Amino acid sequence: MKTFLLFKNQKAFCVIFMRLWREILNCVESVRAYLRSSSVSYDIIGQNPFGDVSKSFDVEAERIVEKCLAQVLGEVAFLSEETGLLISKNPKWIAIIDPVDGSTNFAYEIPWASISLAIAPYKKGARVRDVELAIVAEVFRDVTYVYRDGLVEVLGGRQYSRRAQPAPIMLGYFENENSYKPLLKYASSHTKRLAIRSLGSAALDIVYVGLGNAEVFIDTRAKLRNVDVAAALRIATALGAKAIECSENLRDALDIEIDSEKRIGCLVATYNDEQLKKVLASL
Repeated sequence: MKTFLLFKNQKAFCVIFMRLWREILNCVESVRAYLRSSSVSYDIIGQNPFGDVSKSFDVEAERIVEKCLAQVLGEVAFLSEETGLLISKNPKWIAIIDPVDGSTNFAYEIPWASISLAIAPYKKGARVRDVELAIVAEVFRDVTYVYRDGLVEVLGGRQYSRRAQPAPIMLGYFENENSYKPLLKYASSHTKRLAIRSLGSAALDIVYVGLGNAEVFIDTRAKLRNVDVAAALRIATALGAKAIECSENLRDALDIEIDSEKRIGCLVATYNDEQLKKVLASL
């Protein structure tokens, strides 16, 4: 497996993750192995705490990663898509989990889905900026994006380097006229042709903006949750991307809370400040 270093800052890193991050990564690999296995069930089994449909593979993937993390980290709280917030007796960590981001794609074999995991010290009011380990793993490819010790690494795949200029691609979600208008307005302000793509895994979309494989991500549908994007935001912003929660008042997306379930009304991520200014003008 090849490892490519993309970015480094001076953030001090917790000693426990220097010892255990590979074991935590193995937990994610176990989920990927399950999702690629013949034992996956696509049955609908209910609704999750956010009111979305839960499929059997969502619940089983979450069970695998939570059991593995408990063995590695001991007392850990979980904030996850399928079960909401679970707090153990004396948690030292909180794990924010979306075991299958892009579950509709996964169910229909559209190869754009990911496993998302972020871990932060457990405390009331914990936010994305407190995340000390973030992993976004592609389900259909052996490519994993990892934030740790102020580093972003790409494990597997071809060699990646952050683009000097982002690709002229806009990623976003539009299910009605209101959610499409900001994308259209941003695209119309572009001096060159801009491609618009709606792919189906917000975590991967945001990471790709950080890499410069797209220049902007916009979602104003009020359907994203903090579990969907916590890991991706930590990775993308470490790469230099800018991310803003624009639900009511504008605020840095690193200030999104991760100590309880939260819907995000509006989220944008851009390759740099130049695109951010244009996006905010289009909202």
